[in-house]
Amino acid sequence: MTEFRLIQVADLHLSAAHDYHSDNWRRVAAWIAREAPDLVVVNGDLVLEDPDADADHAFARGMLEKLAVPRRFLPGNHDIGDNVLFGKMAKRVNDERRARFLRHFGEERWAFEAAGWGFVGINSQLFGSSGQQAEAEQWAWAEDSLRRYSGKPIALFTHKPLFLDHPSDADHDDLTLRQSCVDRASRTRLLALCREHGVQLVSTGHKHQTRAFSLDGIYHIWAPSTACVNGRPDALHWGTREVGFVDYRFTPDGFTHRIVGADFLFRHENYVRKLGAAEG
Repeated sequence: MTEFRLIQVADLHLSAAHDYHSDNWRRVAAWIAREAPDLVVVNGDLVLEDPDADADHAFARGMLEKLAVPRRFLPGNHDIGDNVLFGKMAKRVNDERRARFLRHFGEERWAFEAAGWGFVGINSQLFGSSGQQAEAEQWAWAEDSLRRYSGKPIALFTHKPLFLDHPSDADHDDLTLRQSCVDRASRTRLLALCREHGVQLVSTGHKHQTRAFSLDGIYHIWAPSTACVNGRPDALHWGTREVGFVDYRFTPDGFTHRIVGADFLFRHENYVRKLGAAEG
């Protein structure tokens, strides 16, 4: 295979009870059906907001099963709970919530090779887990997976960005900022592995913003949400508030990416919906 076309969709926020974002997902699914990529990476926050809403997990699974292309899954904070040490949501990641995600989607991390690249997907919600066995197991698995692809370009996928401004940032006191990225200790360890084994791309979601930059030889790309944009327009944002998804093409010589969907998806404003719910 000389070219591997991978579509990254993130932050779908689907729900069996609330039809807030299904319109956008139907449009994304129709686009995928027409384009027939090699793979779709579903990069977290498949369900609306409650990691314990089994009906939402089942609904999201049903919508994704309609795609006639291979899929790989990673969980987000709304799927399995927020990070134990640096999350914001009251519901934190635990074995029960992870088991629910695994029951519906079959995996929480993965690694494979295509078009001369190594592809590694990792569960960002386990970082800073306060000693959970699952985190230790994932670190061992990540080290082994990255080592396996040393000498090839590697693309790493995970739900939360590794940092907001710079890897040296201290962990924020503000909960909203602290939960926006991986904690400093975990990202320091992960970035050291990335540099050691030749990771060229870190592709994430979570922030409902598009952002693309490079630092120390690694490209960092934030996928927008297929569902909505978050936060008031005058709030602090690191990327562009837009809806869409990422169309990647990988070859042995490198990769290209483009953001798709701004011209045919509804730019739902999540804060407007929540304001209306609060006032109602």
